[in-house]
Amino acid sequence: MRKDLLIRIVGGFVSGVVIGQIVQICISIGLGKGSYIAIVPEFSALFISETVAICTQIFLTGIIGVTFALAALVFEIAKWSMLKQFIVHFCMTAIVWIPIVMILWMPQTMANIFSLLASFIGTYIVTWLLQYKLAKRDIEKINAIFERGEFHDH
Repeated sequence: MRKDLLIRIVGGFVSGVVIGQIVQICISIGLGKGSYIAIVPEFSALFISETVAICTQIFLTGIIGVTFALAALVFEIAKWSMLKQFIVHFCMTAIVWIPIVMILWMPQTMANIFSLLASFIGTYIVTWLLQYKLAKRDIEKINAIFERGEFHDH
């Protein structure tokens, strides 16, 4: 395995766990009434002990991080259009992120499922539009350099 890929996997796992813990702190602030909630009770109820549930939660949030870290590699495929890159990245991350978030933190009601999907899709649309505008601006700058003849072969 390439060293850079291993670093990406480990970094993604650690990032996922850290972000998962931040989410848990936010949940505690919202629902804990001054106490830290290590794990949502509905998720904990799926396991034989709270320790196993917490270890599973840590593993799952790490998997989310690894997924995002590896899925980012699609943006390095230069022959793909930006739209294709975002669609593939969206599908890769949605397949992992949505079910894990539903299991870990969201009571499974139709309203919550709709809210989660809408926020994920909405975030993606906004991100794609911003990235598209930035890329278009960069391309215009590069084209202007070529048009002015400022590009020199070294």
